[in-house]
Amino acid sequence: MNSFVDKPPYWINRAAFVFRAELQRAFSADGIDITPEEWALLMVLRERAPLTVGALAELTLRDRTTVTRFLDTLAGKGLVERKPDPQDRRRTQIALSAKAEKMFPRMLGHVQAMIGSASQGISREEMATTISVLQRLIANLVDKG
Repeated sequence: MNSFVDKPPYWINRAAFVFRAELQRAFSADGIDITPEEWALLMVLRERAPLTVGALAELTLRDRTTVTRFLDTLAGKGLVERKPDPQDRRRTQIALSAKAEKMFPRMLGHVQAMIGSASQGISREEMATTISVLQRLIANLVDKG
């Protein structure tokens, strides 16, 4: 039988759902008021800020409207700051606030713990193979453009 359960997209989606749910549970249990989707933006900003909304949307594979909505929420929580781009005043640059920088290690600890739990019983070689296959699946779709 050729079931959808036998196909990678089913398991990719299921893993993503479980990861998001577990991360939300861990954040909530620790009183951290952010969603996994907001975490994804904060993580990219931590490594690449300052970024424009467009650049952040591209890096997180989201549309600009969705990213803007998330940024509005994060700004309301005091976790991101918007500043005019010094080279083009029409654009805005986004960066983590001091509050987010202070919270980041705590949030990252939950992410690392979740990854550690999920990785139990999986060898480095198996993990490397999994990552390689996922990268090829993505490349196959992106290359079709």
